[in-house]
Amino acid sequence: VVMADGKATRGNILVDATLPADLPPLGADQHQLTQVFCNLLINAYEALEGRGRIDIAARVAHTAGDGALLPDGHQAVETVVVDVADDGPGMPPEIAEKIFNPFFTTKAQGSGLGLAIVRKMVVAHEGRIDMTTQDGRGTKFRVTLPVDPHKQK
Repeated sequence: VVMADGKATRGNILVDATLPADLPPLGADQHQLTQVFCNLLINAYEALEGRGRIDIAARVAHTAGDGALLPDGHQAVETVVVDVADDGPGMPPEIAEKIFNPFFTTKAQGSGLGLAIVRKMVVAHEGRIDMTTQDGRGTKFRVTLPVDPHKQK
C-alpha cells in the first residue's frame, strides 16, 4: 500500500487488508510480487477517483488431500489466494475482455502494459490471475500462487 500511495493519488479511499499472520512463504520473487500488487492497487485508486473502498484479503487454499489429482491429471498443490476488490465503477464487458492485452488502455497517459506485465509475472511464478467485474458494481482481481511451485514437478 505504501508503494502504491507513492505512485498514485489515494485520496479518501479506504484500504482494508486482511492478511493472516500464518500465511506460508511462497518461495517467490518479492520484488516482482510487490510490483504485481502495487499495480493492482494503483489501477484501483485510479478507477475509484479518490473515493471508495479497496479490500485486500489473503488465504491459504488447501489441497484436496495428499496426492490428490486434479481433473487434468496434475497434482493438487497448496496455494495462497489474494483478492484485491474495489467498490468502484467496474467495467463493461467489451473493456473487461481486453484488459490483459498488451497495449490496450483506457487511460490518456497509459501504455497498456501494466496488466499484461502483471499477468506475465504471475504466470512466471506458476500462478494465475483472474478478474471479475460488473459495470457499475466494482472489480475484483484474484491472484493465486503456489506455496512451493517446485513441489508440482
